[in-house]
Amino acid sequence: RTGGYLPSSKMPLVVFALVLILPSVQNGGVLSGTEVHDDCTDILTKCGEIQCRLQGYGDFYDYDPQLCTLTCTEPSTPLKLPDGVCSPGNGLKCTSIGREGLRNWHQRLQSTLNGVLKEWCQCFPKK
Repeated sequence: RTGGYLPSSKMPLVVFALVLILPSVQNGGVLSGTEVHDDCTDILTKCGEIQCRLQGYGDFYDYDPQLCTLTCTEPSTPLKLPDGVCSPGNGLKCTSIGREGLRNWHQRLQSTLNGVLKEWCQCFPKK
């Protein structure tokens, strides 16, 4: 036995493991549920910003996971989240299906916003 060192036959395995693990550690850690949740809340925030503005209710303020609604800075009726992205009492469904629902909602809102901008803003491309 050599004083605490790995046998040379195990060295390629250690190097392989380091090559796989090191980049994720350098980038702030390995994948976790929190990162996926943050992805969902980021999409929700973007949707909330567009939805509140399109409705004329100011800026996005918060979302209520108990009721699955958005609130904006201007007093208004809370805006219901689309079906499939939130479960009342449990909050966002941050599964692959729920995340896809959020992305689809964002795409619909962005398309609506682009339509408004094309119609009202002469500087916006009319493509």
